[in-house]
Amino acid sequence: MNKQKAIIALFLLLCAAFSASAQLLYKVEGNGLTTPSYLFGTHHLAPLSTIDKVGARPAFEQAEQVVGEIDMTQDQMTLAMAMQPHMMAPADSTLSKVISPEDYAVISEEFKKWAPMPGIELSSLDMLKPMAVTTMVAVSMFAQQMPDYNPAEQLDTWFQQQGKEQGKTIVPLETAEYQASVLFDTTPIAIQAEGLISQLKDPEETCEGVKKVNEAYAAQDLSQMLALSMDEDEHPEFMIALLDRRNADWLTKLPAIMQKAPSFIAVGAMHLAGPKGLVEGLRSLGYTVTPINN
Repeated sequence: MNKQKAIIALFLLLCAAFSASAQLLYKVEGNGLTTPSYLFGTHHLAPLSTIDKVGARPAFEQAEQVVGEIDMTQDQMTLAMAMQPHMMAPADSTLSKVISPEDYAVISEEFKKWAPMPGIELSSLDMLKPMAVTTMVAVSMFAQQMPDYNPAEQLDTWFQQQGKEQGKTIVPLETAEYQASVLFDTTPIAIQAEGLISQLKDPEETCEGVKKVNEAYAAQDLSQMLALSMDEDEHPEFMIALLDRRNADWLTKLPAIMQKAPSFIAVGAMHLAGPKGLVEGLRSLGYTVTPINN
């Protein structure tokens, strides 16, 4: 398998910016709903200008509930504490123990270029699972590709914080603990380590992949996103857990949520895509799901 493609696939799934047919915004109607709800595919690192680019603001304003993957209005320290146990490696599987000394020396030097904060050494993150470090590096690479991105204006958080200020109800689809368990506990640590090594040994290829992700996001190009993300995976259970199982769980919750009040549902947009995505899932439940073109 091409490990660099696997890293890009992971990055896309964590921070996806695409929908089921090159659309980010959908109206959900019918099946007993008296008022429509809306489904919006977010990108965790996209600029707020995306909201008006796709015409999502009116849909957001008319909603009485904001639905997200987890409750982002919680205190950030509370969120971090909830996720931390799943990011920590067992004592016998720390980075320096699952990566050979030769590889560790190489990637430690390269890590300095992509550290989340200047001066952080890889050795200071030794107790983290490789997937946690891979994610940090991928985000740093993405941020360098989008220098105008402001992390204080993250889409999912913005929708929820604005909604809360406007008196809208915030409805999480899952807990931060569960999301962290999916992200960091599903893939064996040995495979996580291989991905981190590959990422930092060949950062140019990874950065090129990140650039393609950015370009596809700007164009809302589903076919390009799928080409980047649907490569062979050495641990397919991760993809199933990250997307299919969560989508299936959310589809059991969304009908009651939308029935209660008109909702603006903002989730990572890879969850909208494909035959097992939310768009097709809601249609199979009897809803009319229509793409909204700006």
